[in-house]
Amino acid sequence: MAFSIEFFFQSGCPIEYSKNEYILRQGEISDKVFFVQEGVVRHFVIDLDGNEKTIRISKENDFFYSSNISYWTGESSYINCQVLLPSKLLFWTKETLENLSKTHPGFIAFECGKLKSFAIEKHKKEISRLTKNATDRLKEFNSTHISLFNRIPHHIIASYLDMTPETLSRERAKLRQLIS
Repeated sequence: MAFSIEFFFQSGCPIEYSKNEYILRQGEISDKVFFVQEGVVRHFVIDLDGNEKTIRISKENDFFYSSNISYWTGESSYINCQVLLPSKLLFWTKETLENLSKTHPGFIAFECGKLKSFAIEKHKKEISRLTKNATDRLKEFNSTHISLFNRIPHHIIASYLDMTPETLSRERAKLRQLIS
């Protein structure tokens, strides 16, 4: 049987989460991959000072591992994965995906493409954090995620952009003045 994205989605298990519910907490082991049908999910860590640092935001049509390293190694996760809005997701267990790889060789190319996209996204975010100022990081965020400002708390967006909520507020005001 040939692999198709329709078949893949049909093989997923639907699950719903309430606002602020956790998909995965630090210390647990990840064994699932998710697809966001509706809603927003954040992936965050706790830094040495006890502050939450958002490292990724997944929204509609995004695939994500609840914790990549935990999923692949079987070790406890250092990532927390929390739903920010009531969300409808599809999920696949590690066992299901391993079986798909064996029975549908085309799935391997699909998964590889998704992993490449994730690696590129992660690398661009890391480089942006190191080489761009707050204004440029906000402009970059606005180009792909502007709708999130009306959907999720701004302190989470600030954390994702590696700035304080106050800096985010100032930078947004500056950008509004430039547009006016």
